[in-house]
Amino acid sequence: MALLRTSRPHLAWNITMTPTSRSPLTLHAPTLLLATVVAAVPASGDLLAQSALPGYAPTSGRYRIEEVTKQSQEQMGQTMGFTATKNQVVRLTVTQSGTALSLSMTTDSATATATAPAPTPDVSSLIGATITGGMGADGHMVSSTVTDKAGSPADAATALAMRSFLPRLKVGATRGTSWADTTSTKGNQNGAEVRTVGIVTYTLAGDTTVAGARGWKLTSTATGTIDGAGNSSGADFTIKGTMTAQGVMVIGAGGVFLGGTNTTDIKMTVDVPMASMQIPITQQTVKTYTRLPSS
Repeated sequence: MALLRTSRPHLAWNITMTPTSRSPLTLHAPTLLLATVVAAVPASGDLLAQSALPGYAPTSGRYRIEEVTKQSQEQMGQTMGFTATKNQVVRLTVTQSGTALSLSMTTDSATATATAPAPTPDVSSLIGATITGGMGADGHMVSSTVTDKAGSPADAATALAMRSFLPRLKVGATRGTSWADTTSTKGNQNGAEVRTVGIVTYTLAGDTTVAGARGWKLTSTATGTIDGAGNSSGADFTIKGTMTAQGVMVIGAGGVFLGGTNTTDIKMTVDVPMASMQIPITQQTVKTYTRLPSS
């Protein structure tokens, strides 16, 4: 489900409630994946900013995606928190036939860690996951198929994250131009049917340098809402929340995504009527995207 496509937010939930001796239910906080790609890098002049933003072009390369999530939730008068990390390496290829672009991306590796009381995220479904499909020059996926390593349809969270990898562009934009991208997604995540709606606003801020390569610097801000319902261990629950995000993206002179970072903050409440519990949760996720050197 994310809310944005890579530079647009998107969310993936992992909610588990299990009986405990302290209370009828314990909620293990959801995991947010926000795919808004961005990069905080120093500015280096205005040469590129004098020209127009290009569309995506044929390319191939590998990217490292580093994600750190810090979450806190209050339950039964006690505050619990944890930190989770996830690291992936993906292979991206964009080809062109006539005026049409095609995208293919595969997750080569994925690892994760978490501090107590959160369980270590299961990232096995990510390894070998592949997306293929048609793409516009602005990064919009016209059609796509996302499969796991066995060739079966991937789960909703994996599919959304992969479809959202590239930030949405406004081809021909000049310095100071802003544009918006709105998304609405709905999907089943571990027993919860969750819907997210998000709006991302991009601004072409100027030009910058990443690892010696010149590129256009795009800033982004995002807002969104989250709502859903599900059942865990026989208990119905609902989810409601809001999200904000800020970031910077860099697009290379040849129409290649160079990487970046994004910070997303979420405030939500999980309501479990059977247990007469309302669980407030706050979460911050920082994702960093790095284009790796050619081997």
